[in-house]
Amino acid sequence: MKLTVIAFFLLISSFAAAEDQLGTIKASPVSCLASGLQATACYALNITCPEMPEYTAYAKMFIPPRPVGAIIFTTGGDVNNIYESYKYGGLAVQNVLAANYEAVELTYGEPFSDGLGWQHDAGGVGVRLASCRYATVVAWVSSQTHGVPLCATGNSGGGQVIGEGLAHYGLGNYLTFAEFTSGPPFSRVDYACMDNVAPEIEYCSGVDIGMSVGTQDAINYIDPAYPGPWCSSSLTDHSTEHEAQFLDDSVTSPDAVLSYPNTTIHFLFGGLDTTSAIRQGLNYQSQIVQPTTYACVKDASHSIPDSLEGAQTIATELIANCR
Repeated sequence: MKLTVIAFFLLISSFAAAEDQLGTIKASPVSCLASGLQATACYALNITCPEMPEYTAYAKMFIPPRPVGAIIFTTGGDVNNIYESYKYGGLAVQNVLAANYEAVELTYGEPFSDGLGWQHDAGGVGVRLASCRYATVVAWVSSQTHGVPLCATGNSGGGQVIGEGLAHYGLGNYLTFAEFTSGPPFSRVDYACMDNVAPEIEYCSGVDIGMSVGTQDAINYIDPAYPGPWCSSSLTDHSTEHEAQFLDDSVTSPDAVLSYPNTTIHFLFGGLDTTSAIRQGLNYQSQIVQPTTYACVKDASHSIPDSLEGAQTIATELIANCR
C-alpha cells in the first residue's frame, strides 16, 4: 500500500450504487503508540459527512511487502477500540498478516483518543446517515490499496456499519468479501426498538427471543444517533412515533440495495450469544440477492473474537475469501 503522508481528501464516489453520499477525509499521520501489535503506520482520519459534525477516526495499519489483499477490522458497539482489544483479536490480525494481507484496525476512540464512537455527536441524524463515517473510511482505504482486493470484518455494531454501507453507500463497489460476526445486530432498527416481533428459537444459540436489542443496548448504541432516547423510549413506552425513520434507517429498509454481485458475504454466529443479533443478522442474510453462507461457533459468545476458535475461524475465512 502506498500511504498518504500529507492530508488526503476523498472525493464523493461517483459510482456508489446507493443514493446516500459518502463524505470526505483529511488523513494525518499520528504516533502508533508503544503497546500492542507493532504497526507500520497510524492515521487520524478527520471525517466530514453530509448533515453531521466532523468526527475523527483512527486507522492502525500493518503493511507487508507485496500484499495480496487488505482487510479492515472493526470491533462492536461504538467501534471505539481496536480489534486487538478482543482476547484473540490480535491473533486474527497476526494470522492474516502471516498470509501476506494488509490489516487495518479501525477505531473511533481508544487507544488514540477518548472518542465515543461512530454514532455519537452525529447531530441526531440517525444510524443510517451516521454510518457514512464508516463507509467513507472504507472508500479511503480502497484508495490506498492500488488494486488489491479489499475486505472487511466487523463484530456486532462493527457489522452494522458494514451492512449499512453495503445497503446504502455502495460498498459493494469496494469490498470483495465481508465477514459479519454477531450481526448486523439491528438490521431492522424498527424491530430492534419496538419489540414487535414474536420470539423464535435462534439458529446456533437455541435462545427463544424476539428482535429487540433491549433497553440498555438501545441506550448505549442506538439512542446516541438520534435527537433523544428514541429507541429506548420506544421500547419502554411502546410508541410507534419514530417507526418510519427506524425502518428507513434499517440495513433492510425498503430502498436498500441488497444485490452485491462483486462481494462474497459470510455470517458467523456464536452458540453462547443470548442476544437477538442472530435473528437480526439472518434477517439481512435472507434478503441478500446473491447466495451467502453462515456458520456457528458453538463456544463463542456475542463477542466472537474473544473465543480462540472464533478468532481462528474469522482469520481463516478472510484468507480464503479475500481474493
